[in-house]
Amino acid sequence: MRSSRRLQPVADIAKHSERHAARRHGDSLREHQEQQRQLDELIKYRDQYMDRFKQAGASGLSIVQMRDYQLFITRLDQAIAQQQQLVSTGEQQCQQSQANWIDKRGKSEMINKVVENRALTEQQRLDRREQKELDDSPAPVSPER
Repeated sequence: MRSSRRLQPVADIAKHSERHAARRHGDSLREHQEQQRQLDELIKYRDQYMDRFKQAGASGLSIVQMRDYQLFITRLDQAIAQQQQLVSTGEQQCQQSQANWIDKRGKSEMINKVVENRALTEQQRLDRREQKELDDSPAPVSPER
């Protein structure tokens, strides 16, 4: 069996590994985008709630109402801080998954190049052998007239 064919299963495994890493990277990107969307929504909601608090404050609030507003804003700020941490972690995971995918892609391309080079070398050897056989074979004798 030719060495290029023996290496083909290795190339197939490398390609499969690359595709798997690409899917994981895509999943990581989608998850990061969702986390960012949730963070943006929390910030928007807090800003809207702050506006309502200011409007209510201008109209006059009881101490209990003011405390409730402030408590809820504090909880929103805590939720935002937690979500920011998730976004940051997600960004790191995206960078890691991208680096892993790039690494797998590089290895797959390298293995494919080796397989292609071996196949080319084998074909060149075969061509030279066939040419040598043609050169070594006796020339057909032409009939004399």
